Amino acid sequence: MANEILKVGTTGDYPPVSWFDPVTGQYGGQDIDLVRDFAAAEGFDVTFVKTTWATLMDDLLAGKFQMAAGGIAKTAERAKLALVSDPIATTGKVALVRCGEEAKYGSLAAIDQASTRVIENRGGTNQPFALAEIKEAVIILVPHNALAFDYLENDRADVMFTDSIEGVYHQEQREGLCAVNPDKPFTHVEKVFLFRKDEGALRDAFNAWFAARSK
Repeated sequence: MANEILKVGTTGDYPPVSWFDPVTGQYGGQDIDLVRDFAAAEGFDVTFVKTTWATLMDDLLAGKFQMAAGGIAKTAERAKLALVSDPIATTGKVALVRCGEEAKYGSLAAIDQASTRVIENRGGTNQPFALAEIKEAVIILVPHNALAFDYLENDRADVMFTDSIEGVYHQEQREGLCAVNPDKPFTHVEKVFLFRKDEGALRDAFNAWFAARSK
């Protein structure tokens, strides 16, 4: 008999935990590997479903997939609408800037100046963090995560708030971008997987598998 299909939503734009390779048509990343390992252990076949940060919760509630993975931060709103896994990792918001400008943007107060351009993707948790903390600087919103880094590299923006795991990754992968004090983030955030409300057994199975794997 064929294995049950496990449908997993992911944005595929958040390396190193989730990305989509347009050449191979495959998803990769740390969280993607976790999903595949879990599915193999439980006897599922995995289908990854494309979603966006802006539509993630609506797509989950609409039943487009049973669970969501890929750098998702635990928030009170998400916990009301979905079942939340035990924490996969802990990270926090940092500023990503052009290398050489770390001292200029070394604090929230230094960033929050009328001359500063802050770039964020719509949806996710970067946007509300910027909106809550920034009062004077210009905030630019773009439709997807990858575009924000292009704005920084091409001097169309000065600062991007993102999670330290993503900031450090792009510092290593993109010449000219540097994370500011990644070991001292502005916040502390738990990264989780989300499950539909009717998938309690699936969530519990994942938590048990992840706890055993982490020993």
